[in-house]
Amino acid sequence: MKIKLYIKFLLGLATVVIFGCEKMIEINPPLNETPSSAVFTKDKTAMSALSGMYAQLTLITMQTTGLPVYTSIMADDLRYLSSNTTILEYGANTYNSTTASSEAFTGYYQVIYRANAIIEGLTNYTGTSAAVNKQLMAEAKLMRAYCYFILVNFHGEVPLVLQTDPNVTAYLPKASVSEIYKSIVADLIDAKSNLLADYSFTSGNRNGVNKFTAAALLARVYLFTGDYQLAEANATEVIQASNLFSMIPTATMGSALFVKNSTESIWQLPPSLVATNQSTTEAASFIPSSNVIAALNFDLRPSFLSLFSTGDRRRTLWMRDLTIAGGQYVIPLKFKYRTTTEAAAANVTESQIILRLAEQYLIRAESRARLNVNLGGALADLNVTRSRAGLTASTTSDRALLLEEIALENRKEFFCEQAYRWFNLKRTGQADAVLPVLKPAWRPAAKLYPIPLLVLNNNPNLTPTTGY
Repeated sequence: MKIKLYIKFLLGLATVVIFGCEKMIEINPPLNETPSSAVFTKDKTAMSALSGMYAQLTLITMQTTGLPVYTSIMADDLRYLSSNTTILEYGANTYNSTTASSEAFTGYYQVIYRANAIIEGLTNYTGTSAAVNKQLMAEAKLMRAYCYFILVNFHGEVPLVLQTDPNVTAYLPKASVSEIYKSIVADLIDAKSNLLADYSFTSGNRNGVNKFTAAALLARVYLFTGDYQLAEANATEVIQASNLFSMIPTATMGSALFVKNSTESIWQLPPSLVATNQSTTEAASFIPSSNVIAALNFDLRPSFLSLFSTGDRRRTLWMRDLTIAGGQYVIPLKFKYRTTTEAAAANVTESQIILRLAEQYLIRAESRARLNVNLGGALADLNVTRSRAGLTASTTSDRALLLEEIALENRKEFFCEQAYRWFNLKRTGQADAVLPVLKPAWRPAAKLYPIPLLVLNNNPNLTPTTGY
């Protein structure tokens, strides 16, 4: 199966609908929807439905821009310098159910709907080959798990939708966080046992997934739920798959990491269907189009920059210092090319990374430290990213200090990526201590982004987010 994102093929033939957002979960199929019996009885059309699911993920603004950019200003690494009202609310954490973006909520449910449709279609109809049926079913479950991981960490309790029937799904109440995580884990365990152990299903492209993608996401989920033994075990499986994954070395970490099919990538976001000349949303957001203050939207906070010691290559290779109108600014520069024209001229294809190997080393390091076993192994894992960044190896033997160093390394390694800092501030219980220092309007309820009023009004069984 090759994930080719052609609008006509995916959104017409692929059956699993382009939906409006008038109702949060109630999905009305369009008049030209291809019946499931015509889609899930052939390999080719079933795979087009899978491609449609991936394509839908690329259309979610919260996925492409929100996770790397908006959550970084919701946390404490990034500043917003312009005047868009919605982005200002992200930065001040003053969002409320009236002003909250519906897309941040409904976008992931659109992908979940597609995943559910694939699971149901492959279950209810025969005709696809055994290999394709097995792979597509597993990929749909992995995608459903990923979407719920984002939803539960962004919103907290949300409806758990595991089927497509709008008579059932339209008025579902919230499920508890523990119920959602239970479903996530079940989907990922199933996906891990049924996915291939390489990228052959996508001809080597890492915008597809395999069993190690499921293991990597499981390691993250187990870390978030405090099951450190299983977090360590799953991270180890990924790290040991050295035939597929390796850390990009120091010499090329500025040019060869955030590119298509880098060996450090476990799962990358496919190119968006949206016709645009931007190379990645990160580069388009962070790199000003000209050297004037009006073109500069974001910069890194001085308090964050102070964390980088002399010699840390991330400070020089993943950031750029700018002088604009006499002012000094530093912008993220993990992605180097603002437009596809610039990227093509450099013969480089950059790609947003959803999961990468460095995270697995730090998950294993933290898990080992929290279990208080194999602290030497935890230290060695920590030093993988430290050494790659050009830093001397840590030698600490104190468990508490080791956990602090792992947390700091996480922050420096994953700034402006996939909501790492925002989610970890909440996971570790630090948000209410750290953020009020920078955010005068901070209140504990702001740790969760509210379910929008428009969504609440369409489902009388859906209660507001706590604190709103």
